[in-house]
Amino acid sequence: MALFSCDKEDEDPSLLLEGSYENVLPTSEETPTYITVMTFSTTGNLLIERFITPVGSNERCLSSYSEGTYLLRGEDFTETITATFGFDPEEFDIFQECPPKDQMVKNSDPESSGQSSRLVLDDSNESFTLYYPCNDVEGLSGNCIGDLSYTKIE
Repeated sequence: MALFSCDKEDEDPSLLLEGSYENVLPTSEETPTYITVMTFSTTGNLLIERFITPVGSNERCLSSYSEGTYLLRGEDFTETITATFGFDPEEFDIFQECPPKDQMVKNSDPESSGQSSRLVLDDSNESFTLYYPCNDVEGLSGNCIGDLSYTKIE
């Protein structure tokens, strides 16, 4: 579901999403499966959960999650992360056991860590693609997230 609102007449309306959308990165039999679930609320809140399914397992393990807010105006998407949590490597081996969410530890406390990208919804609002800008440093491509496609799961 998507709702529109605008603060000023000359602005693109804000689009408020509702629901969870999933991205599954390509994998092989020899590598774990990495999944990201973005859950949007019509109040502008955003929850990003990152999961790993280890090789030889069918169990999806929560490896980290971030909380924050989002703003979508036209295709301009800004996510502002206010807290990030992950498993304590001293306590858990993510490839041996799944840490419970309530035992995740705060990894960072960013002062409104923001990231901008382009979000293109399909016509039915059942999927979208995030286009992140490439901040390549000459000779290094590790800063390029690239295009990520998400499909609605709930």
